[in-house]
Amino acid sequence: MNYAKVSPKVINPLYKSYEEIHAAELDQALILLVETRVSQINGCAYCCHLHAEAIRKDHGIEQVKLDKLPAWFNSNIYSPKEKLALEWCEALTSNPKQSVLDNIKERLDTVFTEKEIVDLTAAISLMNALNRMAVSLGSRDE
Repeated sequence: MNYAKVSPKVINPLYKSYEEIHAAELDQALILLVETRVSQINGCAYCCHLHAEAIRKDHGIEQVKLDKLPAWFNSNIYSPKEKLALEWCEALTSNPKQSVLDNIKERLDTVFTEKEIVDLTAAISLMNALNRMAVSLGSRDE
């Protein structure tokens, strides 16, 4: 189903938000890294490929970093900032107890600005929504 064509007034603002997130000041490689991880968790093959390709092509991230992404927590290849962003990504995607979110949020406050936290959270939340649209209604992964 081409859900953007079926309901453009609802879906097009999601795509516009995606464009705005990618125009934000937050490190774009970091955004793509968390978007790739969200897509892996949600099983969105189209988005996994799209984000991995962009992160390699546009940001020069080595393939080994993408290969280790599903087990980021057991790898030293990620910076502390990337690990914290990935931890936030996994928490928001799995919807844990508030106490878990509060603990991670406290640590985010020491590394990221408020705007970066908002932008990162929006990127993760939006990618979850877009993944769920693609997985449930049909991705463009033909």
